[in-house]
Amino acid sequence: MITPPAVFSNRWHWPQLLLGHLLAALLLISYILPPGHALWQVLGSQEFFLLNGTLADNGVWTWFWAWMNTREVDAADGLFMLAFLLFPLTAERHRLPSLFCGFLTLMLLMLPARKLLSELSITWGLSGPSPSLTLHPVWLLETLRPDIPAKDSAPTSFPGDHASVLLIWFGLLAWNARGSLERLLLGCITLLLILPRLIGGAHWLADVAVGGTVMALVTLSWAFASPLAHWINQGVQKAITPLFKLCARIPLLRRLPLLSEQH
Repeated sequence: MITPPAVFSNRWHWPQLLLGHLLAALLLISYILPPGHALWQVLGSQEFFLLNGTLADNGVWTWFWAWMNTREVDAADGLFMLAFLLFPLTAERHRLPSLFCGFLTLMLLMLPARKLLSELSITWGLSGPSPSLTLHPVWLLETLRPDIPAKDSAPTSFPGDHASVLLIWFGLLAWNARGSLERLLLGCITLLLILPRLIGGAHWLADVAVGGTVMALVTLSWAFASPLAHWINQGVQKAITPLFKLCARIPLLRRLPLLSEQH
């Protein structure tokens, strides 16, 4: 078996690492300080009325976004994202094993950032009810489409975990994509999968633009501007390789491009 190519940096890049954390800190400060918080609330309200207002006619558009906000479609989204790690849709075939393990590595790296941001959110009182519970007028999906189990509200909506995972997934695949067209495709998919929470009103704009982006910036900075993710990913690959080899013996699974070099 050929050693999978590295998907993360194996060297320190201090300027980029510091820049990523500086941008994350500035974003967070802009939301913590009262003037900035007020501005984010205004921008969030305008964004909510603009997007949520498109549901008013309760036609096919509303039906589509109602389904996009269900747990069933969330699960389908997860499988769709996984497909980009199992098949060479935007990256070369031989990079898939290390990309799959790389995504697991990034989820591990995100945990400290998520914990710290949650603590800051509690300390500074950053999180509150979603816009669908706060603003009026509002077009609630659960009212417009009671036959669809859509999630359109949250008692505490900050930070946007859903958005952070999507942004990290985008960052990993965009960094390792074959070219610009693939990166554009990944960007469009990421935006499409972020929009349901904003249109339905389960998240404020700041939950995504501040909360989700801060977690993604910190995580991706350590991934691509330090060797930390590279070291962790080597351990993850060693741990999961026996599972890859076992799966490669199963007739149906062995056809997956991810497992093509395991047998």
